[in-house]
Amino acid sequence: MSNQSIFALAVLALTVFWAVGAYNRLMRLKNAIAEAFMAIDLPFKDRHDILLKLIEAVGEYLQHDRAMLAGLMQARNVVSSANDTVRARPGAHSAVRALMAAEKKLQEQLDALWLAASDILALQADLRVRELVQQLAQSQGQLAFSCQAFNNCVSNFNAARGQFPPLLVARLFGLQPALKLSFGAEA
Repeated sequence: MSNQSIFALAVLALTVFWAVGAYNRLMRLKNAIAEAFMAIDLPFKDRHDILLKLIEAVGEYLQHDRAMLAGLMQARNVVSSANDTVRARPGAHSAVRALMAAEKKLQEQLDALWLAASDILALQADLRVRELVQQLAQSQGQLAFSCQAFNNCVSNFNAARGQFPPLLVARLFGLQPALKLSFGAEA
């Protein structure tokens, strides 16, 4: 075997090892995105449980506006379904976009609820409703914190994917950049 063929094999071996290392790093970062989304799940479920209780409690005062309550409930269900889709594939652009659009619609419904509730003094004075609103705000804060951790993982993956040598590996294996999330009032 000649020196040139040994050199060529050595360069090929180094290139393969580098490519495997770059791929493994990108996959670790992509898996970190999925793990970070799992951390979003608990405050997300808590928020939706609180929303259900809030809709029930507010429904006693807004019996005349069933359409608003039905719209809020429908928006809550759409967000929950979209969240299930993202949980299955956190890197899927269409799923993340659908979740953010559903979150925006839910926030619009919540804003309409707060506007309607501002005119009802008995509703504002109800201790149960006030506690649920406080729990909802706390849950929104936890969700925003978890969302920030997710977005940090997305930034790390996108930054690593965008660098020159790993970019070749990412394109070779079809690793697309991930999308950041925003929930509730952020959306």
